[in-house]
Amino acid sequence: MTKRGRAWAAPVILLVLAGLTGFYLTTTPRYALYRLGQAMQQHDVTAAEGYFDVERIADTATDVIVSDYLSRQPPPTTTAESNGRELVASLVRRRVRPQVVTRVRAEIRRSVERAGIQETSMALPVGVLAVFQAFQVSRQGPDVWVTYRDPREGAVRFRMSRGPGQSWRVTEFDPEWVRRRVRDEQIRNR
Repeated sequence: MTKRGRAWAAPVILLVLAGLTGFYLTTTPRYALYRLGQAMQQHDVTAAEGYFDVERIADTATDVIVSDYLSRQPPPTTTAESNGRELVASLVRRRVRPQVVTRVRAEIRRSVERAGIQETSMALPVGVLAVFQAFQVSRQGPDVWVTYRDPREGAVRFRMSRGPGQSWRVTEFDPEWVRRRVRDEQIRNR
């Protein structure tokens, strides 16, 4: 290789490495959280909703609500009671799930509309450094669990998943967080 060829090789290699690093970073959960924070600061509800799988969130939250309700009931003593309990659980899921979907969408919209203006239900940090410092990300198979300490809500833990050709999205909230939200809602409605 000539002197001139070596002189060009180093910058080209550095440029390629920078490009690959940038590409990798844009495919991480932290980058999705950064973009979600940007969407919230720009009050872009549509962009923010793209980082939530509302249907999956509603499914898991509904399962938590139904199982908590059933755990407070006396255990079935016969097969008929057990079958009846499963039927009731199925009916409750069908009745509650649409309400949970509506509530999740409303919470996302409310949080985005109020971001930076008023205290929100979840205030995400904005900025690359803030995202790296604020979120703890732990891998669990193909998914990750993210833990974040919200100044108003306390500890928030949620699962993020990524489908083929998709960005990372929030797909489930920790059952304890769901229970806390349900309790808070019951207290407000009294």
